[in-house]
Amino acid sequence: MKKTTEQVAKTVEEAIRKGLEELKVSRDDVNIEVLEEPTSGGVLGILSAKLAKVRLTVDKKISDVQAEKTKSKIDEILKNIFSITGESDLNYTITKKDNQMLLEINGDKVSHLIGYKGKTIESLQSLLNAMLQREDEEYAKIFVEVNGYKKQKEEKLKKLANKMADNVIRFRKSIRLEPMSAYERLIIHTELAKRNDVETESYGEEPRRRVVIKKKY
Repeated sequence: MKKTTEQVAKTVEEAIRKGLEELKVSRDDVNIEVLEEPTSGGVLGILSAKLAKVRLTVDKKISDVQAEKTKSKIDEILKNIFSITGESDLNYTITKKDNQMLLEINGDKVSHLIGYKGKTIESLQSLLNAMLQREDEEYAKIFVEVNGYKKQKEEKLKKLANKMADNVIRFRKSIRLEPMSAYERLIIHTELAKRNDVETESYGEEPRRRVVIKKKY
């Protein structure tokens, strides 16, 4: 059974650090889920404040045998899916990346697999992992990428985060970003946790939840 811990702290990064210390592993060895993001509110921002809550699951580097087993199963699943959708000629590769398998789908006619703001990619990834884990927990986790969309999006979000943080410092005024998914908010929180002049919180309810960047006093 995989080792798991749940931690709470004022920030997501602090909660993650606490979890890593308890499990005695590095960040590359765990799967991180943000269960609750920090919020503030109420009188003086105290009464209804919420701490960040994360779950860390140890996910060690996979063996070559495990990788081949997972690759074979994913090939089988994809062939069945693409035969149904009539896309048996789609080009994809499955490679081992430390503690997960990377499924890369590339081509000129795969934009429909990205979807609005990458939602179709996330749905496909969730489906594949659910199918794998349901059959055998020893299958490696699958990370899905389509035409480099996620990597490009992550870089754009990091640049946006730092640009907005610079504006917060310059104009001494908090900035609310547009509503984002939990995955996108985690990128923002993690990137700005590297800075000592700003702090981040999340406000609102899904699917309108957004990150607020504030000057750290």
